[in-house]
Amino acid sequence: MKRLLVCAAAVALLLTGCGSQNPLEANRNQGGALVVGSADFAESELLMNIYAEALKTTGAEVETRPRIGAREFYVNAVRNGELSVVPEYTGNLLQYLNPQASATETQQVYEQLKQAVPGEMELLEQSPAEDSDVLTVTAATAGTGVRSMADLGPRCGEFVLGAPAEWKSRWEAKIAEDYGCRFKEIRPVEAGTITVDALTSGQIQVANLFTTSSQIAANNLVKLADPKNMFPAQNVVPLAHKGKLTPQQAEALNKVSRALDTEKLTELNRKIEVDKANPADVAKEFVASAGL
Repeated sequence: MKRLLVCAAAVALLLTGCGSQNPLEANRNQGGALVVGSADFAESELLMNIYAEALKTTGAEVETRPRIGAREFYVNAVRNGELSVVPEYTGNLLQYLNPQASATETQQVYEQLKQAVPGEMELLEQSPAEDSDVLTVTAATAGTGVRSMADLGPRCGEFVLGAPAEWKSRWEAKIAEDYGCRFKEIRPVEAGTITVDALTSGQIQVANLFTTSSQIAANNLVKLADPKNMFPAQNVVPLAHKGKLTPQQAEALNKVSRALDTEKLTELNRKIEVDKANPADVAKEFVASAGL
């Protein structure tokens, strides 16, 4: 992936002759427009557009930088102020900032993440919306008694798992430790439609998908419960450069977080994936519905 290249922001507006002007507020956004970025996948781009629309309701000038690339690029861009804010996921960001972190539950992950975020950045409120890894099976397989990862564990030897290439190195040992699961085969499969097609056609019997994928419901797939929280919480959270946002702008993003849950995010994804709606239009509609 190409490294992020972001141009310098507009020249700062110097406010003079206003004795009542708060100097902190006057200098808070010296860089001009707020710049909202996204990672290189559709849901992140959608959230970027939602954040941008929410910030515009405060009167801010906003620019977007979609599909930046890997986490290391966009997090560093937030750290140095090239980006004002990006949508992030709590569990993955915590693992990136502190590979030794052990938290898996929602609030524990968030609290550890707040401690791990460098001083140049700040977390806003996390959303109830969560997009985490989830193992899925067909309704037929679920009907044989496999409805949780605990059910799956003793039977893993019967099944081929389809998952992204990095799944094996990240989760193979952990699922064996937590659930006694050793798959017949772990087959690298590109995420999304290809994985679902492989599952529904019987090429694989278990698929690693993500909880907000609209294709789970569309194909009558069953999400396997994870009673031991092997997969850490992945709540959507705005990650901002410290001092870039005014309190009003931060509150606008916090209102977005409060209005967004997993069901709503899944429906927004469906509009983009299935209805082929424009992400910017979907974002405007959601922000309006959230009362901003």
